[in-house]
Amino acid sequence: MSFTLPPNFSYSDPLPFTCNEDPDVALSILIYLVQASYLVLGATLNILIICAIFKSKNKEKYRSNSFYYLYTSEAIISIYDTLVAAFFSRLIGRVSPLCPIIAPYFFTPSIITKTYYTMSTYNAAFKTISQIVISFNRMTCVVLPVRHVTLWKRILRPVLIAQYLLPFGVIWNILLSRVYINPSGYGFSVNYKAAIPWANTSLLNLFHCIPCVVLVTIFFIVTIYGLTILEYRIKNVERYLTIFTLIMGLQTTLFAFTQIYFAFLATSIPSIRAMMLSIAFHIFDVQHVYSPIALLISNRELRNDIFSSNRENGG
Repeated sequence: MSFTLPPNFSYSDPLPFTCNEDPDVALSILIYLVQASYLVLGATLNILIICAIFKSKNKEKYRSNSFYYLYTSEAIISIYDTLVAAFFSRLIGRVSPLCPIIAPYFFTPSIITKTYYTMSTYNAAFKTISQIVISFNRMTCVVLPVRHVTLWKRILRPVLIAQYLLPFGVIWNILLSRVYINPSGYGFSVNYKAAIPWANTSLLNLFHCIPCVVLVTIFFIVTIYGLTILEYRIKNVERYLTIFTLIMGLQTTLFAFTQIYFAFLATSIPSIRAMMLSIAFHIFDVQHVYSPIALLISNRELRNDIFSSNRENGG
């Protein structure tokens, strides 16, 4: 069933719809279970990584490295995102029998959907800014190995504060707007009607996404140059962290391109809208699940601290 917003409606008007009929409920539930499983895995690994950084026998070594503070700030956001996706957004979007039961509770404005949509938008902006910062951190490690530690001791605190403050520039219009649900597939999803039409989230995200594309590309080129020309000046563990960050940067840059499309090109090139939505959707999963797995694969010491600690506690 198609869903169209009424041309004029007040903030508190109900916006009802009929859920689409699912021809294969079992398949929908299976897809949900698979997605929820790897999302929970990503959250669990990030929790273990944070515990290792701040509680393992090598915690002082990790805490003396600014990269791990930056990764922790992003991991906290990822833990929230993945758990909310697993137990809310994917649940209502994939488990079709829940749609006619749960949807009517959200036909009128709800603090639950408002909070969910606001936080999801905030977190997406946070991760874009975080990637700029982490990429810069790795670049300075490669090209300024002597001054890197001193530099980040001086700027780490203001950088972390800025990371958490800047995303508020993206969500202010959502706080003023009507958040509603609409049928999506055989479930439903959350959307919003902008109170101030020009200030849609895709446009506001550009203030982060365009600098992200430009800066991450510059940092990428400089870092690759540093790794190839100045290889002897960087430790193996730092080299692996840098390669890991470069791959994360490519993912975030791809997400930034999807936001540029939705802000400027969606109306003129509607034929690729479904593809861009799919890319944005899969980038979310890859970012949140790839990051902890890749970090553990590339960092043997961190991996040993996590799993040896678990074995000792189990014994």
